[in-house]
Amino acid sequence: MAKDTENPFRRLPVGSIIPEGWLGRQIEIVNALQKRMGADTALLSGEAWKRGEIFPRYVRGLILLAGVLNEPQLRSKADGYMHAIFDAAGEGGDFAPAETDGAAPKTEAVKTLLSYYELTGDERALVTLRKFFKYRFNILSVTHSWYHARARLLDEIEAMEAVYRTGDYEWLKDLAEALRDKSPDWFRLAVRFPYKKAAEKCISLSAVKKALRTIENAEHPRETKRSKPFTPEKTEAEWKTAAHQFLVETDAVNLAKAVKYPCTYGAFMGDRELKRLSLRLIANLDKFHGNATGMFAADRRLGGTSPARGIDVEAAVEMMESLLTVLESTGECVCADMLEQIAFNVIGAAAFDDASAVEDVLMVNQLECSVRRKEFFSSYAFGNAFARGGITRGGVALLSAYPLFVQSLCMMRGADELDFFTYAPCTVNATVRGAKLCIKEETGYPFRNTVVFKVTEADGDVDVRINFRVPRYTTMQLISGGQTVASGAGLISVKCTLRTGSTFMLKLDIPLVAVTNRDSSLSFVKGSVLMASRLGFETSAKNSTAGSVAEANAVKKWSFSPLVAKKGAGGRRTLYDSEQTIVNKMPEKPFDRDNPPFELRFRCKNVLNWDFDINGFSAIPQAPKFSEETLERAFVPFGCTAVRVAQFPPCFRG
Repeated sequence: MAKDTENPFRRLPVGSIIPEGWLGRQIEIVNALQKRMGADTALLSGEAWKRGEIFPRYVRGLILLAGVLNEPQLRSKADGYMHAIFDAAGEGGDFAPAETDGAAPKTEAVKTLLSYYELTGDERALVTLRKFFKYRFNILSVTHSWYHARARLLDEIEAMEAVYRTGDYEWLKDLAEALRDKSPDWFRLAVRFPYKKAAEKCISLSAVKKALRTIENAEHPRETKRSKPFTPEKTEAEWKTAAHQFLVETDAVNLAKAVKYPCTYGAFMGDRELKRLSLRLIANLDKFHGNATGMFAADRRLGGTSPARGIDVEAAVEMMESLLTVLESTGECVCADMLEQIAFNVIGAAAFDDASAVEDVLMVNQLECSVRRKEFFSSYAFGNAFARGGITRGGVALLSAYPLFVQSLCMMRGADELDFFTYAPCTVNATVRGAKLCIKEETGYPFRNTVVFKVTEADGDVDVRINFRVPRYTTMQLISGGQTVASGAGLISVKCTLRTGSTFMLKLDIPLVAVTNRDSSLSFVKGSVLMASRLGFETSAKNSTAGSVAEANAVKKWSFSPLVAKKGAGGRRTLYDSEQTIVNKMPEKPFDRDNPPFELRFRCKNVLNWDFDINGFSAIPQAPKFSEETLERAFVPFGCTAVRVAQFPPCFRG
């Protein structure tokens, strides 16, 4: 008998939201990226998968893209790769890829199977999942997963719930409890967050190196006279050491995934109060490692609040997925704000505007994208240069980014409410109390300030309540028939009757706001769009151990800061002189480096004691020295930059 779980919000079925306009174009660009990624030989050995967890991540990206693009060729490609996952599942239920990095690929395969089932309804996916979970259940008492594999066990909960709803599988709840017991205590981390500084300041380097050697020996044992096999008891003892917990709990991807665990585990186990822990973990990551992009700093490990520390692109996409899950569970608008921030800023900037080259790691303040190893990178062979072609972590992650964002555009609340949490051009197909609605959303948001909704199809008169999130720092008017129906900040909610031809509009007042960051620097935002200095740059091709890359380096003066007044309306800081806004024609590519959708011009002062360091950019000077003269400088959306400055030393006047 089918089961259901109580949730006030729910995502619309796959394919219900069709991206259009600039969002549709951006997804097409990402689709072109996957076509350039390489041949099957890079991912398959015969019929078995290679590249560990990269393979199921890549296949899941294809599945999510196929869901929003409705492209038969892409669907067929995903189907072809899925055979490798089905074939890897043995009679006992376990997965056996040709190459593995521990057991972590298994969890990624579980997520891929769930996405494939949601797209296709193929029962083979459910059967494979059920067999795998039974295998987990039967051998968990004598099998000890390790490192990332163990850290990410709770990533399987959503797939377990999908299986649970299809029959009498109460044992899955016992399995969920066992997985939580074997996992790091992510819930404790939400309540009492111990990593309040950059990771390297929280533990000795020698302890970390020793733990890494131990992990290597455990996952890839070498039979020598001096080595002893890892018994379950020895594995458990090592797992509980402070160094091992540190490695697991400061990892960027692990943390980004963990944000959703209180929601997914709590919903499955019937403890919905746990979802508040997800919001607390989000707040902790932002408080101690947040920056102006909306994503926490972690090149591989937590990086503190410096804008010169790296942001892992794979972790950013995982954070988008977690925020989507928490949004669905709580309806908290802060999750939608952060989702937009990451999508418009980090994801936009992570690739060239045609997606011909992709970064694995980027920085808020970044003047050099190069193969030169940065001091804070622990595992990236080509630093933060733009990789051209091939299968890369960042490139694979980008395949999923915008399809996940599409799911946040509109959700159902109950049986007769629609929630528009984020905004982008699209067509939404929904069913409200059995009546079909087709709503076309026309907008250049976040680069423009109006959103027009047109009901293109409706089953008669449809009574519905519509809730509109008002983006941060923004006020909004809902206009219908030339009249303002509602206005305000936070959330606008209206009950209305829609029919074919109904039209209404959101008009947003999006001021430029000077925001004080966690490191006391200033940033300038318009809603969810972070503004960055528009710097000229040059690119050069280079071969590295990771293949062909493009380096980018700033060629114009960059060490300046906008001049701001000490106090503004409502206590907010404002520019000392009003900005000049230049609205360009909406470009074909939304994150076009040469032709941004708009730019702002501010009066700035040069910063005399700000220079490069080994990472390609120095931290914000604590006692900045400014020039006397002021100059006008151009600023563009963060996503339209390859090199930039987006966090500045405060420069006050008045």
